[in-house]
Amino acid sequence: MFRQLLHFRSILFILLGLSSGATAQNLTKHDWSVGEVILTDGDTLKGAVSYYFQKELIQVKNANGFIQTFSPVNVTHFRVFNEQRQEFQTFRPFRYAPNPEEPTFKTPAFFEVVTEGKYTLIKRSCYVIRNLDPVPAYATHGQYYESYSVTRKKSDLNSYQLARLNAYFLYTPENKLIPLRHPKKNLEDLYQDKSVPMKAFIRQRNLSYKNPVALTRVVQYFNHL
Repeated sequence: MFRQLLHFRSILFILLGLSSGATAQNLTKHDWSVGEVILTDGDTLKGAVSYYFQKELIQVKNANGFIQTFSPVNVTHFRVFNEQRQEFQTFRPFRYAPNPEEPTFKTPAFFEVVTEGKYTLIKRSCYVIRNLDPVPAYATHGQYYESYSVTRKKSDLNSYQLARLNAYFLYTPENKLIPLRHPKKNLEDLYQDKSVPMKAFIRQRNLSYKNPVALTRVVQYFNHL
């Protein structure tokens, strides 16, 4: 199930068939009017940035309208301004195995950096259709649903929810990428001699690994110890 949800192509194919043209366009790429791309050769490009999920490509358009396209191997990171959140987001390329059944086959892909440190928490997003009413973000098997939009079906009175599904990963000091399919177990396996203070911190603040905000706080505190 996890493997299928991370495969953008199959998921987006379903969504494109069910969504309107405007919505479908938003599902194949994300646009930011302000951003900067730092290349592996040291150059920095500024302008509007587009990230194409399926193709794993980014484009940057400068003030003169000139467009350049880059793959993850050409980019060290890129930063964009999220107008809705009023904050900057940072994306970096990491090599990961999209198919858990073939862990040795790794490909470079962009991940959003959630919090950075000795252990860096990152995430990738895809979209799914859920036949449910809008609900707050929640997690199952390490996958965090985030409400995206709701569309009324024409055939009946039921509505379906278009949700963003965020899958979290932890990048370790050993340059390993750990998929947090079971966040509690995955992180507790790393605590070792820090297990007592970590569990006390989580218990005293009533934090849940199922909450993405709480998960971020847990990783930040782990880096602090």
